[in-house]
Amino acid sequence: MKIFSKKFNNLFPKGAGFTLTELLIAVIIGMLIIMVVSSTFLLNQKVFRKGNIKAELSQNARIVLDLMSREIRQANDIVTVLPPDDTDPNLVSHELEFEDGHTTSQIQYLKYLLENGQLKRRIIVYYFDTDPLTYVRWNDVDAFGPPTQNILEEKIIGENFSSLDFFGSSNINIVLNLNKNNEQIEMKAVINPRNN
Repeated sequence: MKIFSKKFNNLFPKGAGFTLTELLIAVIIGMLIIMVVSSTFLLNQKVFRKGNIKAELSQNARIVLDLMSREIRQANDIVTVLPPDDTDPNLVSHELEFEDGHTTSQIQYLKYLLENGQLKRRIIVYYFDTDPLTYVRWNDVDAFGPPTQNILEEKIIGENFSSLDFFGSSNINIVLNLNKNNEQIEMKAVINPRNN
């Protein structure tokens, strides 16, 4: 034990130690290192979250554009009157209705529209009050006038949408804008309806 004690005293002779100034400098340097490490960590977290949000918005837009593209390509008739281009923002349509080209058992229409940041897809049918079980075209007329509209189904197919624009004469242009936590993306598509 005496040997250990002697060696210990040789390492730290009496009166040797840190001065108050040396301790303060060591504490300040330690705090600076901790601040640099923590700010780097927080910055990395912020960049990671930003990247995740952008990826989520891009994925949502791609899924929605894929669904709309497939259905619009098969459209039998485009009901919504679209401007030829987007030069006049007041004429650009923010919804699109068209006859479903996939369903042959009945006449039905699909409509895409934006409500409160949610992109919705509706299945719509038209019928005359005299025969509500027989679906007709949207522009048919009987002795009492135009048909009644009924929404068979409404689904939310996307969220975080800030705008939805449709325009074009032969090809339909779609412009989607998505926004979440101050991150924004815009995606565009041009679709050629085959049956229209």
